[in-house]
Formats: sequence, structure tokens, C-alpha cells
Amino acid sequence: MPAGRVLIVMLVCLSVWAFLFAPDMKRAAEASPDGTRRTVALAVLRPLAAIGDALQLTSVTDAVERAFGRDPDEAPGGEIVFPPEAIPSQGESGGDVHTRGPIRKPTASNKLRVVVVGDSLATGLGIYLERVLKPSLVRVSRQGRISTGLARPDYFDWPQAMSEIVDRFRPDLIVVMLGENDNQGLRTPGGREETSVGTFDWPRAYEERVADLMELATSRGARVVWAGLPIVSDRGRWAIVERQNDVFEHAAELVEDVAYLNTWEMFAAPDGGYTAYYRDHGDVQIIRESDGLHFNAAGYTLLARAVVETAQREFQLTSRAIAD
Repeated sequence: MPAGRVLIVMLVCLSVWAFLFAPDMKRAAEASPDGTRRTVALAVLRPLAAIGDALQLTSVTDAVERAFGRDPDEAPGGEIVFPPEAIPSQGESGGDVHTRGPIRKPTASNKLRVVVVGDSLATGLGIYLERVLKPSLVRVSRQGRISTGLARPDYFDWPQAMSEIVDRFRPDLIVVMLGENDNQGLRTPGGREETSVGTFDWPRAYEERVADLMELATSRGARVVWAGLPIVSDRGRWAIVERQNDVFEHAAELVEDVAYLNTWEMFAAPDGGYTAYYRDHGDVQIIRESDGLHFNAAGYTLLARAVVETAQREFQLTSRAIAD
């Protein structure tokens, strides 16, 4: 086939594809961080999506999505999914009534229920927390969602998800680790910006969101361990991370049954700088990934153990729940 005809066929195929999937791409662009890239993407995708809707092309792609078991109207960040194992009703197997004081003692028939929520850091933490705790006595529900936070509920609404978690899963302990993606304007679930990042009002408005999530998490009697953000290799982000951690620590002091875990100091070098290594009684091991933010298996294991130690110290988590 002549090169010119090949080019025309390629352009036609790309145009059809763009019209078919413009609504999905527009929704993802709307939920992306503020900036030039988001502005340009929306300027291109909004008219394409409008044309696709007018030609009823969107109904075709929606039908394909549903045929594959996906909800085309689902939020970009996904939905909360719980383990299939049934939860004992109140009063069964020693009771399931949450009270103030120590975390309840689990049994084999009424396991301790632990939920890990947050962003990609929480995704890794959930995997290794599940390994640190004893599966015969603890159920861990991993609910980490990549690129999520509290600034953009139009991408993923953590308050709504938390309400669903406490109502349906009835956790005893909730572990939270997020904030890395929140250095942007605070938006409503509908996408309207309420507070611009960098303004005087932003830290106060962000702390309100953090405290509200803590209140939701503890509203049915669960205890919360809120893991702060670790030191990162990009020194230019240190002020942002420290600002986030100050908010988390202060909010935890105000909300009952919330304990703050300072991971910055835990993983910083002796001189206060960034290091990818962890030193313990002369042993040195690498614990961070090459991106200077996430942990490897050894690092997440250390973090998971620190979460458990915090729950033991603050909420008297029984040592029987910890794996040997």
C-alpha cells in the first residue's frame, strides 16, 4: 500500500479511537493534577467528547465496558472491594461491640479486622502488614489506591469510601498513609476548586479534611494509626512533605483514638538527610526503591512492624495477633 494511503488509514483509525474514548480520557484528565498538561488535555478532549455524545458513540463504548464487567461511570480511582468472608453479627463469637479502651481480643471465628487505606504507599504497606499479622486471627483489607489523596475527591472520594468501610467492614483498626498526591488545589467531589494550593487558607482547609477523615474512621469505634510521609530523595519536596506531616500530627492530637507514626525520623539518615539504607545494630540494608519515595520489601516490612508497634503501644493490640 502506498505510504500516503497508509498515513490516511492511520489518521482515520486514530480519529475514530479518539472519538470513541474521549469521554474516558476527559474524565481522567479532569481528575489529574492542576497544571498546563491538564488544561491542554481538557481543551482538546471536551469538544471530542461532546461530538462523541452527539453521535451516540459513547453508548457503544459504554456497552463494551459493561460487557467486560466494568462500570463506565465508575470513578477513575476505582471502588472499594471487601473480602468475601462473612463478618459475625453483633453478639456472636464473643461479641462485636466497639468500646473505648484496648482493641478487642480476636478469636478464630471473629478475627480482628484491619483496613489499610491511602495512596500507593498504602498499597505496599497493606501487602506487608498482612504478612506481619497472624492470618488465623486477623483479616486485613487492603484498600490502597494509586494517585489518590484528600485534595481531589473528584478522582477518588476517600470520605465516601471511609463511610462505606466503617459501615460494611466494621474495622477494629484502620491504618492510613496518604498525602503524597495532595500538593494541589482542594476540589469538591464535583470538581470545583475550593482552595488553591500555596494560599494562606490551604493548610487550614486541608487539616479540616484530614480531621474529618479521622472522625469518620473512628465513628464506629475503630482505632487509627496514621502513618506520616517518609523523607524523600528530592530535597525540593521536603518542605511539602513536612507541611503534610505537621497537619497529620496536629489533627491526630485533636481526634480521639488516632495515633500518629512519624516515619520521617524513622527512615532519615543520622545527619537528617535522605538515605536508601536502614541501619540497625550494625546491620545495613537497602529499604527504598530507586524513585526515592516508595519502599522495597524490606522497607515495607519495617514500616508494617512500626505500625503494629504503634497499635500495641497506643491501643494495646494483643501480641497474639502478630505473626511469629
